[in-house]
Amino acid sequence: MQLGHVIYKVKDLSRAVADFEARGFAVEYGRVKRPYNALIYFSSGPYLELLARTGMPPLLGRLLALGPRGGAARRFLSWDRGPEGLCGLCLEGDASKLEEGMTLLNGKGLRLKPKRVDPHGRELRYEVFFPDDVDLPFLMSHFSTEPRPQGFTHLNGIGSITHVAYPIPERKRDTVLRLSEDDRLELVEPGQAMTVTFDDGSVL
Repeated sequence: MQLGHVIYKVKDLSRAVADFEARGFAVEYGRVKRPYNALIYFSSGPYLELLARTGMPPLLGRLLALGPRGGAARRFLSWDRGPEGLCGLCLEGDASKLEEGMTLLNGKGLRLKPKRVDPHGRELRYEVFFPDDVDLPFLMSHFSTEPRPQGFTHLNGIGSITHVAYPIPERKRDTVLRLSEDDRLELVEPGQAMTVTFDDGSVL
């Protein structure tokens, strides 16, 4: 699977959108009414998701997190409670790659089939798999309709993400490397910062 997108947690979505727009990025909300996220797309490769909330009620999340298959809930709670900044990584592939990834992980996780209508009126359908092991990236199929703009460069001159540094314990790196063949992904020691590097050399 390839790098799909990187999650950047924000406290105030509208403020974050304004901030990234001021940095020269084109940003679009995930949906028109009551958006909880916004996207910074590139013509190819991974994109950024500005995430304000997952939508999971805190009490429900705490209850689910105590169960034997509470990995997804623990992941969502960590995103909701966590500080602003990079916090999650998604690997993306076609339906067969998603199935292979879930098989590699022995199906231990939460599989969902969400859909949404974006501000352009496109219905985006996809499948997503959140492994029980919260250290691992989550997996997603391609969108039913490609939302990435073609031949697009942001006003700041940035056209793509060229590198992602993802902290993960050494004993789990082999699993990630078996899931992803993307040479833009670098696995680093826990405690190091998760970073995104753009094609102009700037780092988020």
